Amino acid sequence: MAPVIGVTATLKEDVDSVAERPLGSFVRADLDYVAGVAQAGGIPIILPPLPGMAEEVAGSIDGLLLCGGSDLDPAYYGEEPIPELGVTLPVRDTFELTLVEQVLERGMPVFGICRGLQVLNVALGGTLYQDLPSQLHPDLIAHRQQMPKWQWTHEVEADGGSEIVKIMGSDHLRVNSYHHQAIKDLAEPLAAVAHTSDGVIEAVESHNLSERWLVGVQWHAEAMRDAGPEHRNLFEAHVEAAKRYALHRAAA
Repeated sequence: MAPVIGVTATLKEDVDSVAERPLGSFVRADLDYVAGVAQAGGIPIILPPLPGMAEEVAGSIDGLLLCGGSDLDPAYYGEEPIPELGVTLPVRDTFELTLVEQVLERGMPVFGICRGLQVLNVALGGTLYQDLPSQLHPDLIAHRQQMPKWQWTHEVEADGGSEIVKIMGSDHLRVNSYHHQAIKDLAEPLAAVAHTSDGVIEAVESHNLSERWLVGVQWHAEAMRDAGPEHRNLFEAHVEAAKRYALHRAAA
């Protein structure tokens, strides 16, 4: 049976463009994430940010895909916000961090993309740069590209012995980039296995994927599935890990 993959969603405000009046909120998950899961053989289930239901949600899925989106509130890693911090969504932050805690207790495989990588790192005890240009150094490569999302704009070097390289089939990766936050202090359960030329961490994995399947990438792999098989491979590896988790749970 195909594993059920929970796909985190965000909240959006619908505004009357003429009167500039709020028309209400809605839950949104980009189709690329959903399609990536489905093409890899999983059953995607969109997860609205409902903090009070994190435990119930964790008990009903076999894998978790943490998607991109808004900035994470720096209070979760013990910092005050700086002026360059972007929009935060408290309800989403609370839900996702609570949900990650629940799925980690269960040993469920987690795949984080962009913000999802950052959420995973913070949930495990790490910290973030709230804004790369102002906090790291101004002479960075373009981490927030203007090109279409399916086009690569910079390169990433991955550690040759990492599981990421085995999954993607290359240690030299061409990726897109849509972020201004990134990992600062890496959480202890994770290993940084890919970097850009300016030193920004671009991919992480748990120290032993066979025991604890945790993978995160800073680029938007969901948007580059048609650019080459290496990005699709990430979704397939996550779905395979979720299958193993589902079998183990059924046998317990």
